Amino acid sequence: MSLLIYMNPFRLFREYVRTPIEVFVAKQYLGYKKKTDEGINSARALLYKVGVISIFLSAILWISVFMYVVFYYTYMPNVTHVRPVHLQFKSCDENMGVCSFLSAHVQLTRRSHMLMPAQPYRVKVILEMPESQINKDLGMFMVCAQMRAKGGVLVSSSCRSAMLRHRSRLHQVMRTFAFSPFLLSGVNEEKQLLQVELFSDFEDDQSLPVTDAYVEVQSRHAQVYSCELHIQAHFAGLRYFMFNWPKLSALIGISTNLFFVTLIFILSWYHLQDGLPDFVKV
Repeated sequence: MSLLIYMNPFRLFREYVRTPIEVFVAKQYLGYKKKTDEGINSARALLYKVGVISIFLSAILWISVFMYVVFYYTYMPNVTHVRPVHLQFKSCDENMGVCSFLSAHVQLTRRSHMLMPAQPYRVKVILEMPESQINKDLGMFMVCAQMRAKGGVLVSSSCRSAMLRHRSRLHQVMRTFAFSPFLLSGVNEEKQLLQVELFSDFEDDQSLPVTDAYVEVQSRHAQVYSCELHIQAHFAGLRYFMFNWPKLSALIGISTNLFFVTLIFILSWYHLQDGLPDFVKV
């Protein structure tokens, strides 16, 4: 009887086939589950680290860009200031014509200052004058300007000579014939633009910043269409490099800021790492 029980195929199948398979499958499942849990935990920790590092890198990059932009707009002045000049004169009481020099007051700014101290500027007066016979016969005339601070305090003054460019009779006839369609249609005009540079290296005084300019054309017979005052910054050194090569200077500036900001972040990271969570530590 015991032999029959011992040789029972169901018992043999249960003890030597099903049970070993169940044990093997259970061990494989538990091992796989353990590895999966460990992988999930390590992936989660890796994800946290990648997230923290990405946030730090983004913050460092944007801080570097912001620092360069702030430095650029603080260090670099406006390149050109253009102000219209409305020339005025005194009419003659008895005869027709102009009985005074052409002059104008130009308000550069309503604030305390417009120009950057210690920055050289070129100050020009642009005269748009017709090629009339009166202007041709006028010859040379003087153009003067005074740079004044608030309250009318004189800071600097300058006078320069100017005249229309000479054109011979043959040149004038040929030019008129060549440009006749444009002259008749009004696209082109018989006029010249005179650029009179009054200051070639003007620097604003920080104690007396310039706020107004006075322009005078010292001729009663000059005929002028319009007039403008141009103040152009004359860059040198670092400003010259930043103005003429803005992309290269931005790349160098942002890279330099990135290096120093990264160094500060790394030193701060290792200094404060003991107080950080374990999954954040490198």
